[in-house]
Amino acid sequence: MPNETNHETTGLIDYLGSMITDGAGYLAALVRGLVNGIKGIAPLMLGLAGCQSGSVDASVQTPPEARELLRTGPVIDTEPQQIGKFNITFYYVVGEEEVAAKAAAKAAKVAKAAAAAAEAELGSAANDNQLDPQATPDLAAIVPPEMVTIYNSENGCEPITEVTRDFAAQLALQGTGKLRDGRVINIWGQCRCEHTPCFKVTDQKWGTAGNGRPLQPFRTVAVDPKVVKLGSLIHVPLLEGRTMPGRAPWGGFVHDGCLVADDTGGGIDGHQLDLFVGRKAYYLGISGSQGSHAWARHVPVFDGSKICERKGRRVSRKSGAI
Repeated sequence: MPNETNHETTGLIDYLGSMITDGAGYLAALVRGLVNGIKGIAPLMLGLAGCQSGSVDASVQTPPEARELLRTGPVIDTEPQQIGKFNITFYYVVGEEEVAAKAAAKAAKVAKAAAAAAEAELGSAANDNQLDPQATPDLAAIVPPEMVTIYNSENGCEPITEVTRDFAAQLALQGTGKLRDGRVINIWGQCRCEHTPCFKVTDQKWGTAGNGRPLQPFRTVAVDPKVVKLGSLIHVPLLEGRTMPGRAPWGGFVHDGCLVADDTGGGIDGHQLDLFVGRKAYYLGISGSQGSHAWARHVPVFDGSKICERKGRRVSRKSGAI
């Protein structure tokens, strides 16, 4: 019978060793599960601990990091990530009447200067007894502005209207303009019409962005898609607390720093944000001391997906976001 006793003892030892090995294996799995935020194995381990009370001391075997994770749960990073430092520029809807008024004021100034010069010349001639009674300086002659036709290339170079060359240049620069007749037009891009770029007429008050969404003053920014993903939310802490110029619903509010990258532009390259401000007057109103926009240089910009949200057309800070 000694052989049978030895076999039974050996079997019992093997069985206990197996249980200890299994317990250690479950403990290792538990630790791995906690580290990875997987807690489904916890009830199984608790049952095992109840069946084998005293066989494994979890407080001794579990690493400090795992014990802290068990106590507090997995740590979730809620801090926005910085995208980089950007220079902020500004664009707006340019008005045909606004450009025409500026051109008229410039022409009047030139005419006034010409009249003063002619008067001085006539006075000098009179003093020298050389005044020609027939001399009538043409002070009223003002060269009419050069006109160009802008086209809608969607319909095979269909003319939209004629505008001054100055206004056409401003249209190409700002991307959106308002004609004398009230129509709002958006830049469409380079085309093979007689005059390029071409434009399209839109029914949106402020025009449309590059991805087709309506432009929103103080919320829409044009970006370089190679740097900032088109359609993404971004956060600019420097804008927080600034009161935007203008009146509600477009202006007159305290900014929360949330913007949306809906637009692009041919001149937007690298770490640059072009903030849409609606009107030229708003552009002047958002300036800093002495009318300078130097405050908008080398501005830290962050991924806004964790603290900003878009609901329909509304872009704002998430409720409860710090």
